[in-house]
Amino acid sequence: MRWSLKIGRVSGIGLYLHVTLLLLFALIGYAGFVEMGTRGAVWALALVASVLACILLHELGHSLIAQRLGVQVRSITLLPIGGVAALKGIPEKPWHEIAITLSGPTINLAIAAVLLPFTGQMPRLFAISMPHDLSSFLATMVNANLTLFVFNFIPAFPMDGGRLLRAVLALVMSFPRATVIAATVGQVLAIGFVLVGLKFSLWLVIIGVFIFFGAEGEEKVVRTRGLLRDLVVEEVMARDFVVLAPTATVMRGLEMVYHTGQDDFPVMDGDRLLGIVTRQDMLDTANQRGPDTPVVEAMDSELPPLPPHTRLSDVYETMMTEGYQSLPVVQDDRLIGLLSHDNISRYLLVQSGLKPARRRAAGRTRTPAPPPVIRDAPPVAVPRSPATPPPPASPS
Repeated sequence: MRWSLKIGRVSGIGLYLHVTLLLLFALIGYAGFVEMGTRGAVWALALVASVLACILLHELGHSLIAQRLGVQVRSITLLPIGGVAALKGIPEKPWHEIAITLSGPTINLAIAAVLLPFTGQMPRLFAISMPHDLSSFLATMVNANLTLFVFNFIPAFPMDGGRLLRAVLALVMSFPRATVIAATVGQVLAIGFVLVGLKFSLWLVIIGVFIFFGAEGEEKVVRTRGLLRDLVVEEVMARDFVVLAPTATVMRGLEMVYHTGQDDFPVMDGDRLLGIVTRQDMLDTANQRGPDTPVVEAMDSELPPLPPHTRLSDVYETMMTEGYQSLPVVQDDRLIGLLSHDNISRYLLVQSGLKPARRRAAGRTRTPAPPPVIRDAPPVAVPRSPATPPPPASPS
């Protein structure tokens, strides 16, 4: 996630702190200073840091169980509104999602249970106040973790409660249908949060907006996966495209953008693929190093090649999580196609315009695989000189 600072790595999972949390630290520290001076600021900052540590443990609970169940986890980012674990895929087996979902809140419940005997008082939900000594600090930590435990079970997708609702529904119906219902429930509750928050708390408004758009995004991802599920890369990839020689300048590449309508170009040395250069790469290089810079110095040579029979839904998720614009499709060490977001978007656009029965029929049809037409440059039409005599008219 942009504007994030890396703070560590656990089990191959990158841990990040969003820079907006620095503002939260400053505001909470200032509030503690105003209330009790330097001592208050120290306790306030200790509380914020400890609550964030509990949120991080919560997300690690999700992530480590997800890894055990075969779901890759790319990173965890801490935000002012909580933590976000970037999973490379959505667990579609209901019992897997139930296990992953329950593991996070269970961590918060365990922390509260461990700390409770040291507080000497009964816990109170949502009673999170500024601590002034160790006893009040521990009591606040218990209350905070119990609040996180209860709050996360609100069935507002994409929170833990919403994911749990989807998993339970998926036991008796299709996964996409369960997602639609859970997302709808989440959006209804999100509107309720916003309406209540307008009167009582700005945080409820922020959380409501986050839930509304998060639910919409999750439903869109699942719907897209459903459309791509039965496809392989070769059915959607571009077969007719322009390639650039490594000595071509970035300015020549940018000319090809408007001549061909293509944004990303394989860089080829004979039959050998060297990498892919994108329009943005060429623009950045032209502005920073000059328009005569060779494209070989602007290209990305680390892109993973795709076999043509790779499942398109898996590649789509990889492209989204890793930020790839285009990927080369290679068979027997030979470039046979190019897959970009535009290819996938156009396929989805066509499918969304088809009736469901026609859409299923189109999904079963396999695109033939002729050899690609790869051109070094598009054809250029040269107008005939006015001095050139017209061709003779054929006799009637």
